Amino acid sequence: MGMIQSCPKFISLMVFVIACLGMTGVASAQGLEDRPVPGYNMQYWRPAPMPGDYLSTFGTLTEEAWRVTGGFYLNYALNSMEIAQSSTASDLAIVKNHVYLDLFASVALWDFLEFSLVMPVALYLDTEGSANDAYPSSIGSRAHNGAAGAGDLRILLKGKILDVREYPVGLALIADLSTPTGNEKKLMGDKGATFALLASLELNPWGKARMAFNLGYRYRAKQNIYNYTMGQALLLSGAISIPFFLDNLDFLADMRGDITVGGDSYLDSAERPFEADFAFRYRFINNPDLWAHNLSMTLGIGTGTNAVGVPDVRVMLGLSFHWVNGGALNIDAEYGGYITPPEPCPDPEMTPLSQIPDRCRNKLVDTDGDTIPDNDDACPFKGRVGFIDEHGCPPDTDGDGYVDYEDLCPNEGIEVMGRVDRNGCPIKDTDKDGFYDDVDKCPNNPETFNGFEDEDGCPDADPDALVELADGKINIKEQVFFETSKAIIKPESFELLDQVAKLLIDNPHVGNIMIEGHTDSRGKYKSNMKLSQDRADSVRKYLIKAGVDASRLTAKGYGPDRPIDTNDTAEGRANNRRVEFVVLGLPEDADTGNTHVTE
Repeated sequence: MGMIQSCPKFISLMVFVIACLGMTGVASAQGLEDRPVPGYNMQYWRPAPMPGDYLSTFGTLTEEAWRVTGGFYLNYALNSMEIAQSSTASDLAIVKNHVYLDLFASVALWDFLEFSLVMPVALYLDTEGSANDAYPSSIGSRAHNGAAGAGDLRILLKGKILDVREYPVGLALIADLSTPTGNEKKLMGDKGATFALLASLELNPWGKARMAFNLGYRYRAKQNIYNYTMGQALLLSGAISIPFFLDNLDFLADMRGDITVGGDSYLDSAERPFEADFAFRYRFINNPDLWAHNLSMTLGIGTGTNAVGVPDVRVMLGLSFHWVNGGALNIDAEYGGYITPPEPCPDPEMTPLSQIPDRCRNKLVDTDGDTIPDNDDACPFKGRVGFIDEHGCPPDTDGDGYVDYEDLCPNEGIEVMGRVDRNGCPIKDTDKDGFYDDVDKCPNNPETFNGFEDEDGCPDADPDALVELADGKINIKEQVFFETSKAIIKPESFELLDQVAKLLIDNPHVGNIMIEGHTDSRGKYKSNMKLSQDRADSVRKYLIKAGVDASRLTAKGYGPDRPIDTNDTAEGRANNRRVEFVVLGLPEDADTGNTHVTE
């Protein structure tokens, strides 16, 4: 959390530094010649910025989700590019001294996907040469005083495919996009965007050593760099990281080479840059509970072939959250490091727990006493002898979160009722009103759903309610009116049906409703059957329009077939002309109420 809170400050500082240096670069160009200079990023060394990476080679592992990390690399390069002037003259250094600062920040979006930004900043760049030199004097004449400015912003994504902690090898894909934000006239940036796609293969060759190989391809616009042609290239790199005497100290060797493709059939050695770097990385903080865990410093030196962008000597210094072997990978190796093996693990029965080394504890300690050591136990705190599976985990037959040896009802949990008590036994709904007995104030008397105190599970009456659901019945206090011999609902019944709709919407546990239409015996039988169906359909359409889920409502007309009163009197016929709401979602033995409708 601390790292996340500090991230905005880090980014703000990063933007401020870039802005200041960018202004410095502009100032240095004032009053200088505007001679043609190839738009090319002369910074060959591109640091791999994510915690599981090496120097310029990418590893395969990613951080835990949403952990934010960052840091910087400062590197000085001597003679990043030289070209021959003549057989008698000494080589001319196009870039004599080169000082770069790479600021970076990373965040793991998931535990398998990591995102990173790298902002290179040229702090100082000058050359050897003058306006009388045979080769481009523009660089020599205007950069010798020291040019500075922002480079090409890099945007990276790493996706982990195989985890080296679970498989013999690790595998990841890396996308690296460079945007043309740098000053191309000062050899600080390319003319256009460049894009690289790489695959990383990683393994643990022995002990706690790590080794990775990268193979990829970079798209880059073809560019003539004085005597040479550079552009798209195959990318190859390899690195190894090994413990060096101390648990928090690593030695790293990182080698990288590019092979230009798509150019001339003959490749000059300068068009095949290669660089080897060697460094020590020391971890200052090794505490997973702190946000600054894995804070480390890297100090290294490198050299390479006489190729475009590769210096005679490179010196680098970095501060970051890169991982250090001996704990970050959580790999229990047979040997404690590159130099010396560890002492044998002590007898756990004769040694206090506090005196057992961390590297031995998981091998020897059986926290839950289930006979499976914590190192091999998938559930090191929950097992019990006789109540575990092959992974050391106790079974939970009914899936209620209570293991069988603690569950008084091991076969009647969530899969049966949906709620369980502290003993793992189902909590019932005795009165079937949708409130489990542990929260129902009246567990033996069902709630009356009428919009009045419907959350306590107790029957009650609202004197102002027109509709209520009680004892499996939908009751109304007013009649619903239709126009005579028609299926058109009269406006004075809208409020009543709105309350019916609200009751159904607020109480989805009521389930499905059958809307039944009925008529008296007067008139033709066929006409009465159609009228009863049309009226039931009209009520259904009204409730759907009011917001009730259509799948809960079914309409059926029964005509005069189901009278509830005599058809010999006007009052009896009025009772027979009705619509009934039958609650299908309640138990089969529940009573259903009648809602009467008159013309």
